[in-house]
Amino acid sequence: MIRYNGQGYSDWSALPFQEFFFSQLGAQFTVPIYWQDTVPIFWEATYFHWMSSLRRWRMQIPMTLTPDYLESQLKAFPQTAAAEQTQLFELTAFRQTPSHAEAPLSPLGWILEYKGAFPTASPSEPVQIELYKDVYLSEDYYATLPASQQTQRDLAQTYAHENGYADCLLLNSQKNIVESAQGSLFLLSDEGEVITPDLASGCQATVLRAAFIDWLKKQEGIAIQERPVSPFELQKADALSLLSPFLGVFSVSSYRKKTYTETQLQQWFDAFWAVRA
Repeated sequence: MIRYNGQGYSDWSALPFQEFFFSQLGAQFTVPIYWQDTVPIFWEATYFHWMSSLRRWRMQIPMTLTPDYLESQLKAFPQTAAAEQTQLFELTAFRQTPSHAEAPLSPLGWILEYKGAFPTASPSEPVQIELYKDVYLSEDYYATLPASQQTQRDLAQTYAHENGYADCLLLNSQKNIVESAQGSLFLLSDEGEVITPDLASGCQATVLRAAFIDWLKKQEGIAIQERPVSPFELQKADALSLLSPFLGVFSVSSYRKKTYTETQLQQWFDAFWAVRA
């Protein structure tokens, strides 16, 4: 089921426009919404993240898009999943008409789509990663926004698929790691410290990333740093995890000749999610 501008439709074919046309409208970006039992998780942070992203993308925001209104749209979906499962919705914003020099402003359109259960456990199959060095990400004002530099991420994911990797890590202009094509990188150093690239490196400022970092900082005995990360640190790390806001957490099994068997990062994510659910 899909809700487009507040109206319910059975699937994409029932929408009043073609999916291909929708993909060409520009300034299109998606944020995840996590739903547990009868309430959204991280709802306030998600809503304000979406609103601030819309403003930074210079999109016109209707006054009707309040938190209560969007929550009522979520509740309009049939509740068919088990209460203990976390459900994933995708909220996509786009310009309803193509912009051009004479008329750059366009009404905001939005689509809310149910995507099924959100996976909170790492897949059992090996997760092998590699660096993608054909293009570099910028670290400018828009780098942290949803869908920013998405073309580069799509290229990296295509490269990973073509070469048998689960994902690829992207670098910025300073040759430091930004994140993977699918999500944030978390590294457990050989000294037991959690390290993740900071926002100044150019990674996306997702709600899930921020919530996990905030939880780690509040735990006794866990030291965490947000700072630039060199690719050379990957070989020294005890564990690597990728945190995708849409696909969940992935425990990396290998990078080049380095094999990772430590599961501490996954255990911490499990504990983090248990108190959120």
